[in-house]
Amino acid sequence: MKNLIRIIINLVFGIRRYNDRKIRHYAKSVHNKKILELGSGKKLNGQEFYSAKRYFDDTNEFIQSDINPDFGHQIIDVTKMEFKEVFDVILCMNVLEHVFDYSTAIQKLYEALTPNGTLVVFVPAMYPLHDEPHDYWRFTEHSLRRMFGQFSKIELEHSGVREFPVAYFMVLTK
Repeated sequence: MKNLIRIIINLVFGIRRYNDRKIRHYAKSVHNKKILELGSGKKLNGQEFYSAKRYFDDTNEFIQSDINPDFGHQIIDVTKMEFKEVFDVILCMNVLEHVFDYSTAIQKLYEALTPNGTLVVFVPAMYPLHDEPHDYWRFTEHSLRRMFGQFSKIELEHSGVREFPVAYFMVLTK
């Protein structure tokens, strides 16, 4: 039943299409970068369904990770990672709503980026509970701008009507 609700929400509101369209467009301009993807997710029918790796060209070094060892990616907990200025790009898509200590996570993401590095964030605003019991947050445009205030540049877009957003896509520059 839960999967059916998620499928219906994705069909009606186009969250997955919006996410894929935004990251596909962003990826076209990324070359020769070291990229960390958090929350690469599980494979469906042997294919990388959730991962954005397929949108980036082979000039990039792409590291897939997840907190769930069953998904077969490198295990990285965003609140405990100790990278210092290692990655040119970090993809944190559909992850922050599952991180209870999002403040620590954002600090760790910032520290892991190289100078002028880019953090790409996607979070749902209107979406059913999923991956319970670890679905903690639904952020607003205003909270996101404050949470990522230490970044030198914040580009934030919403899907849906601004006053009734479905999701947010952010590109942040360190």
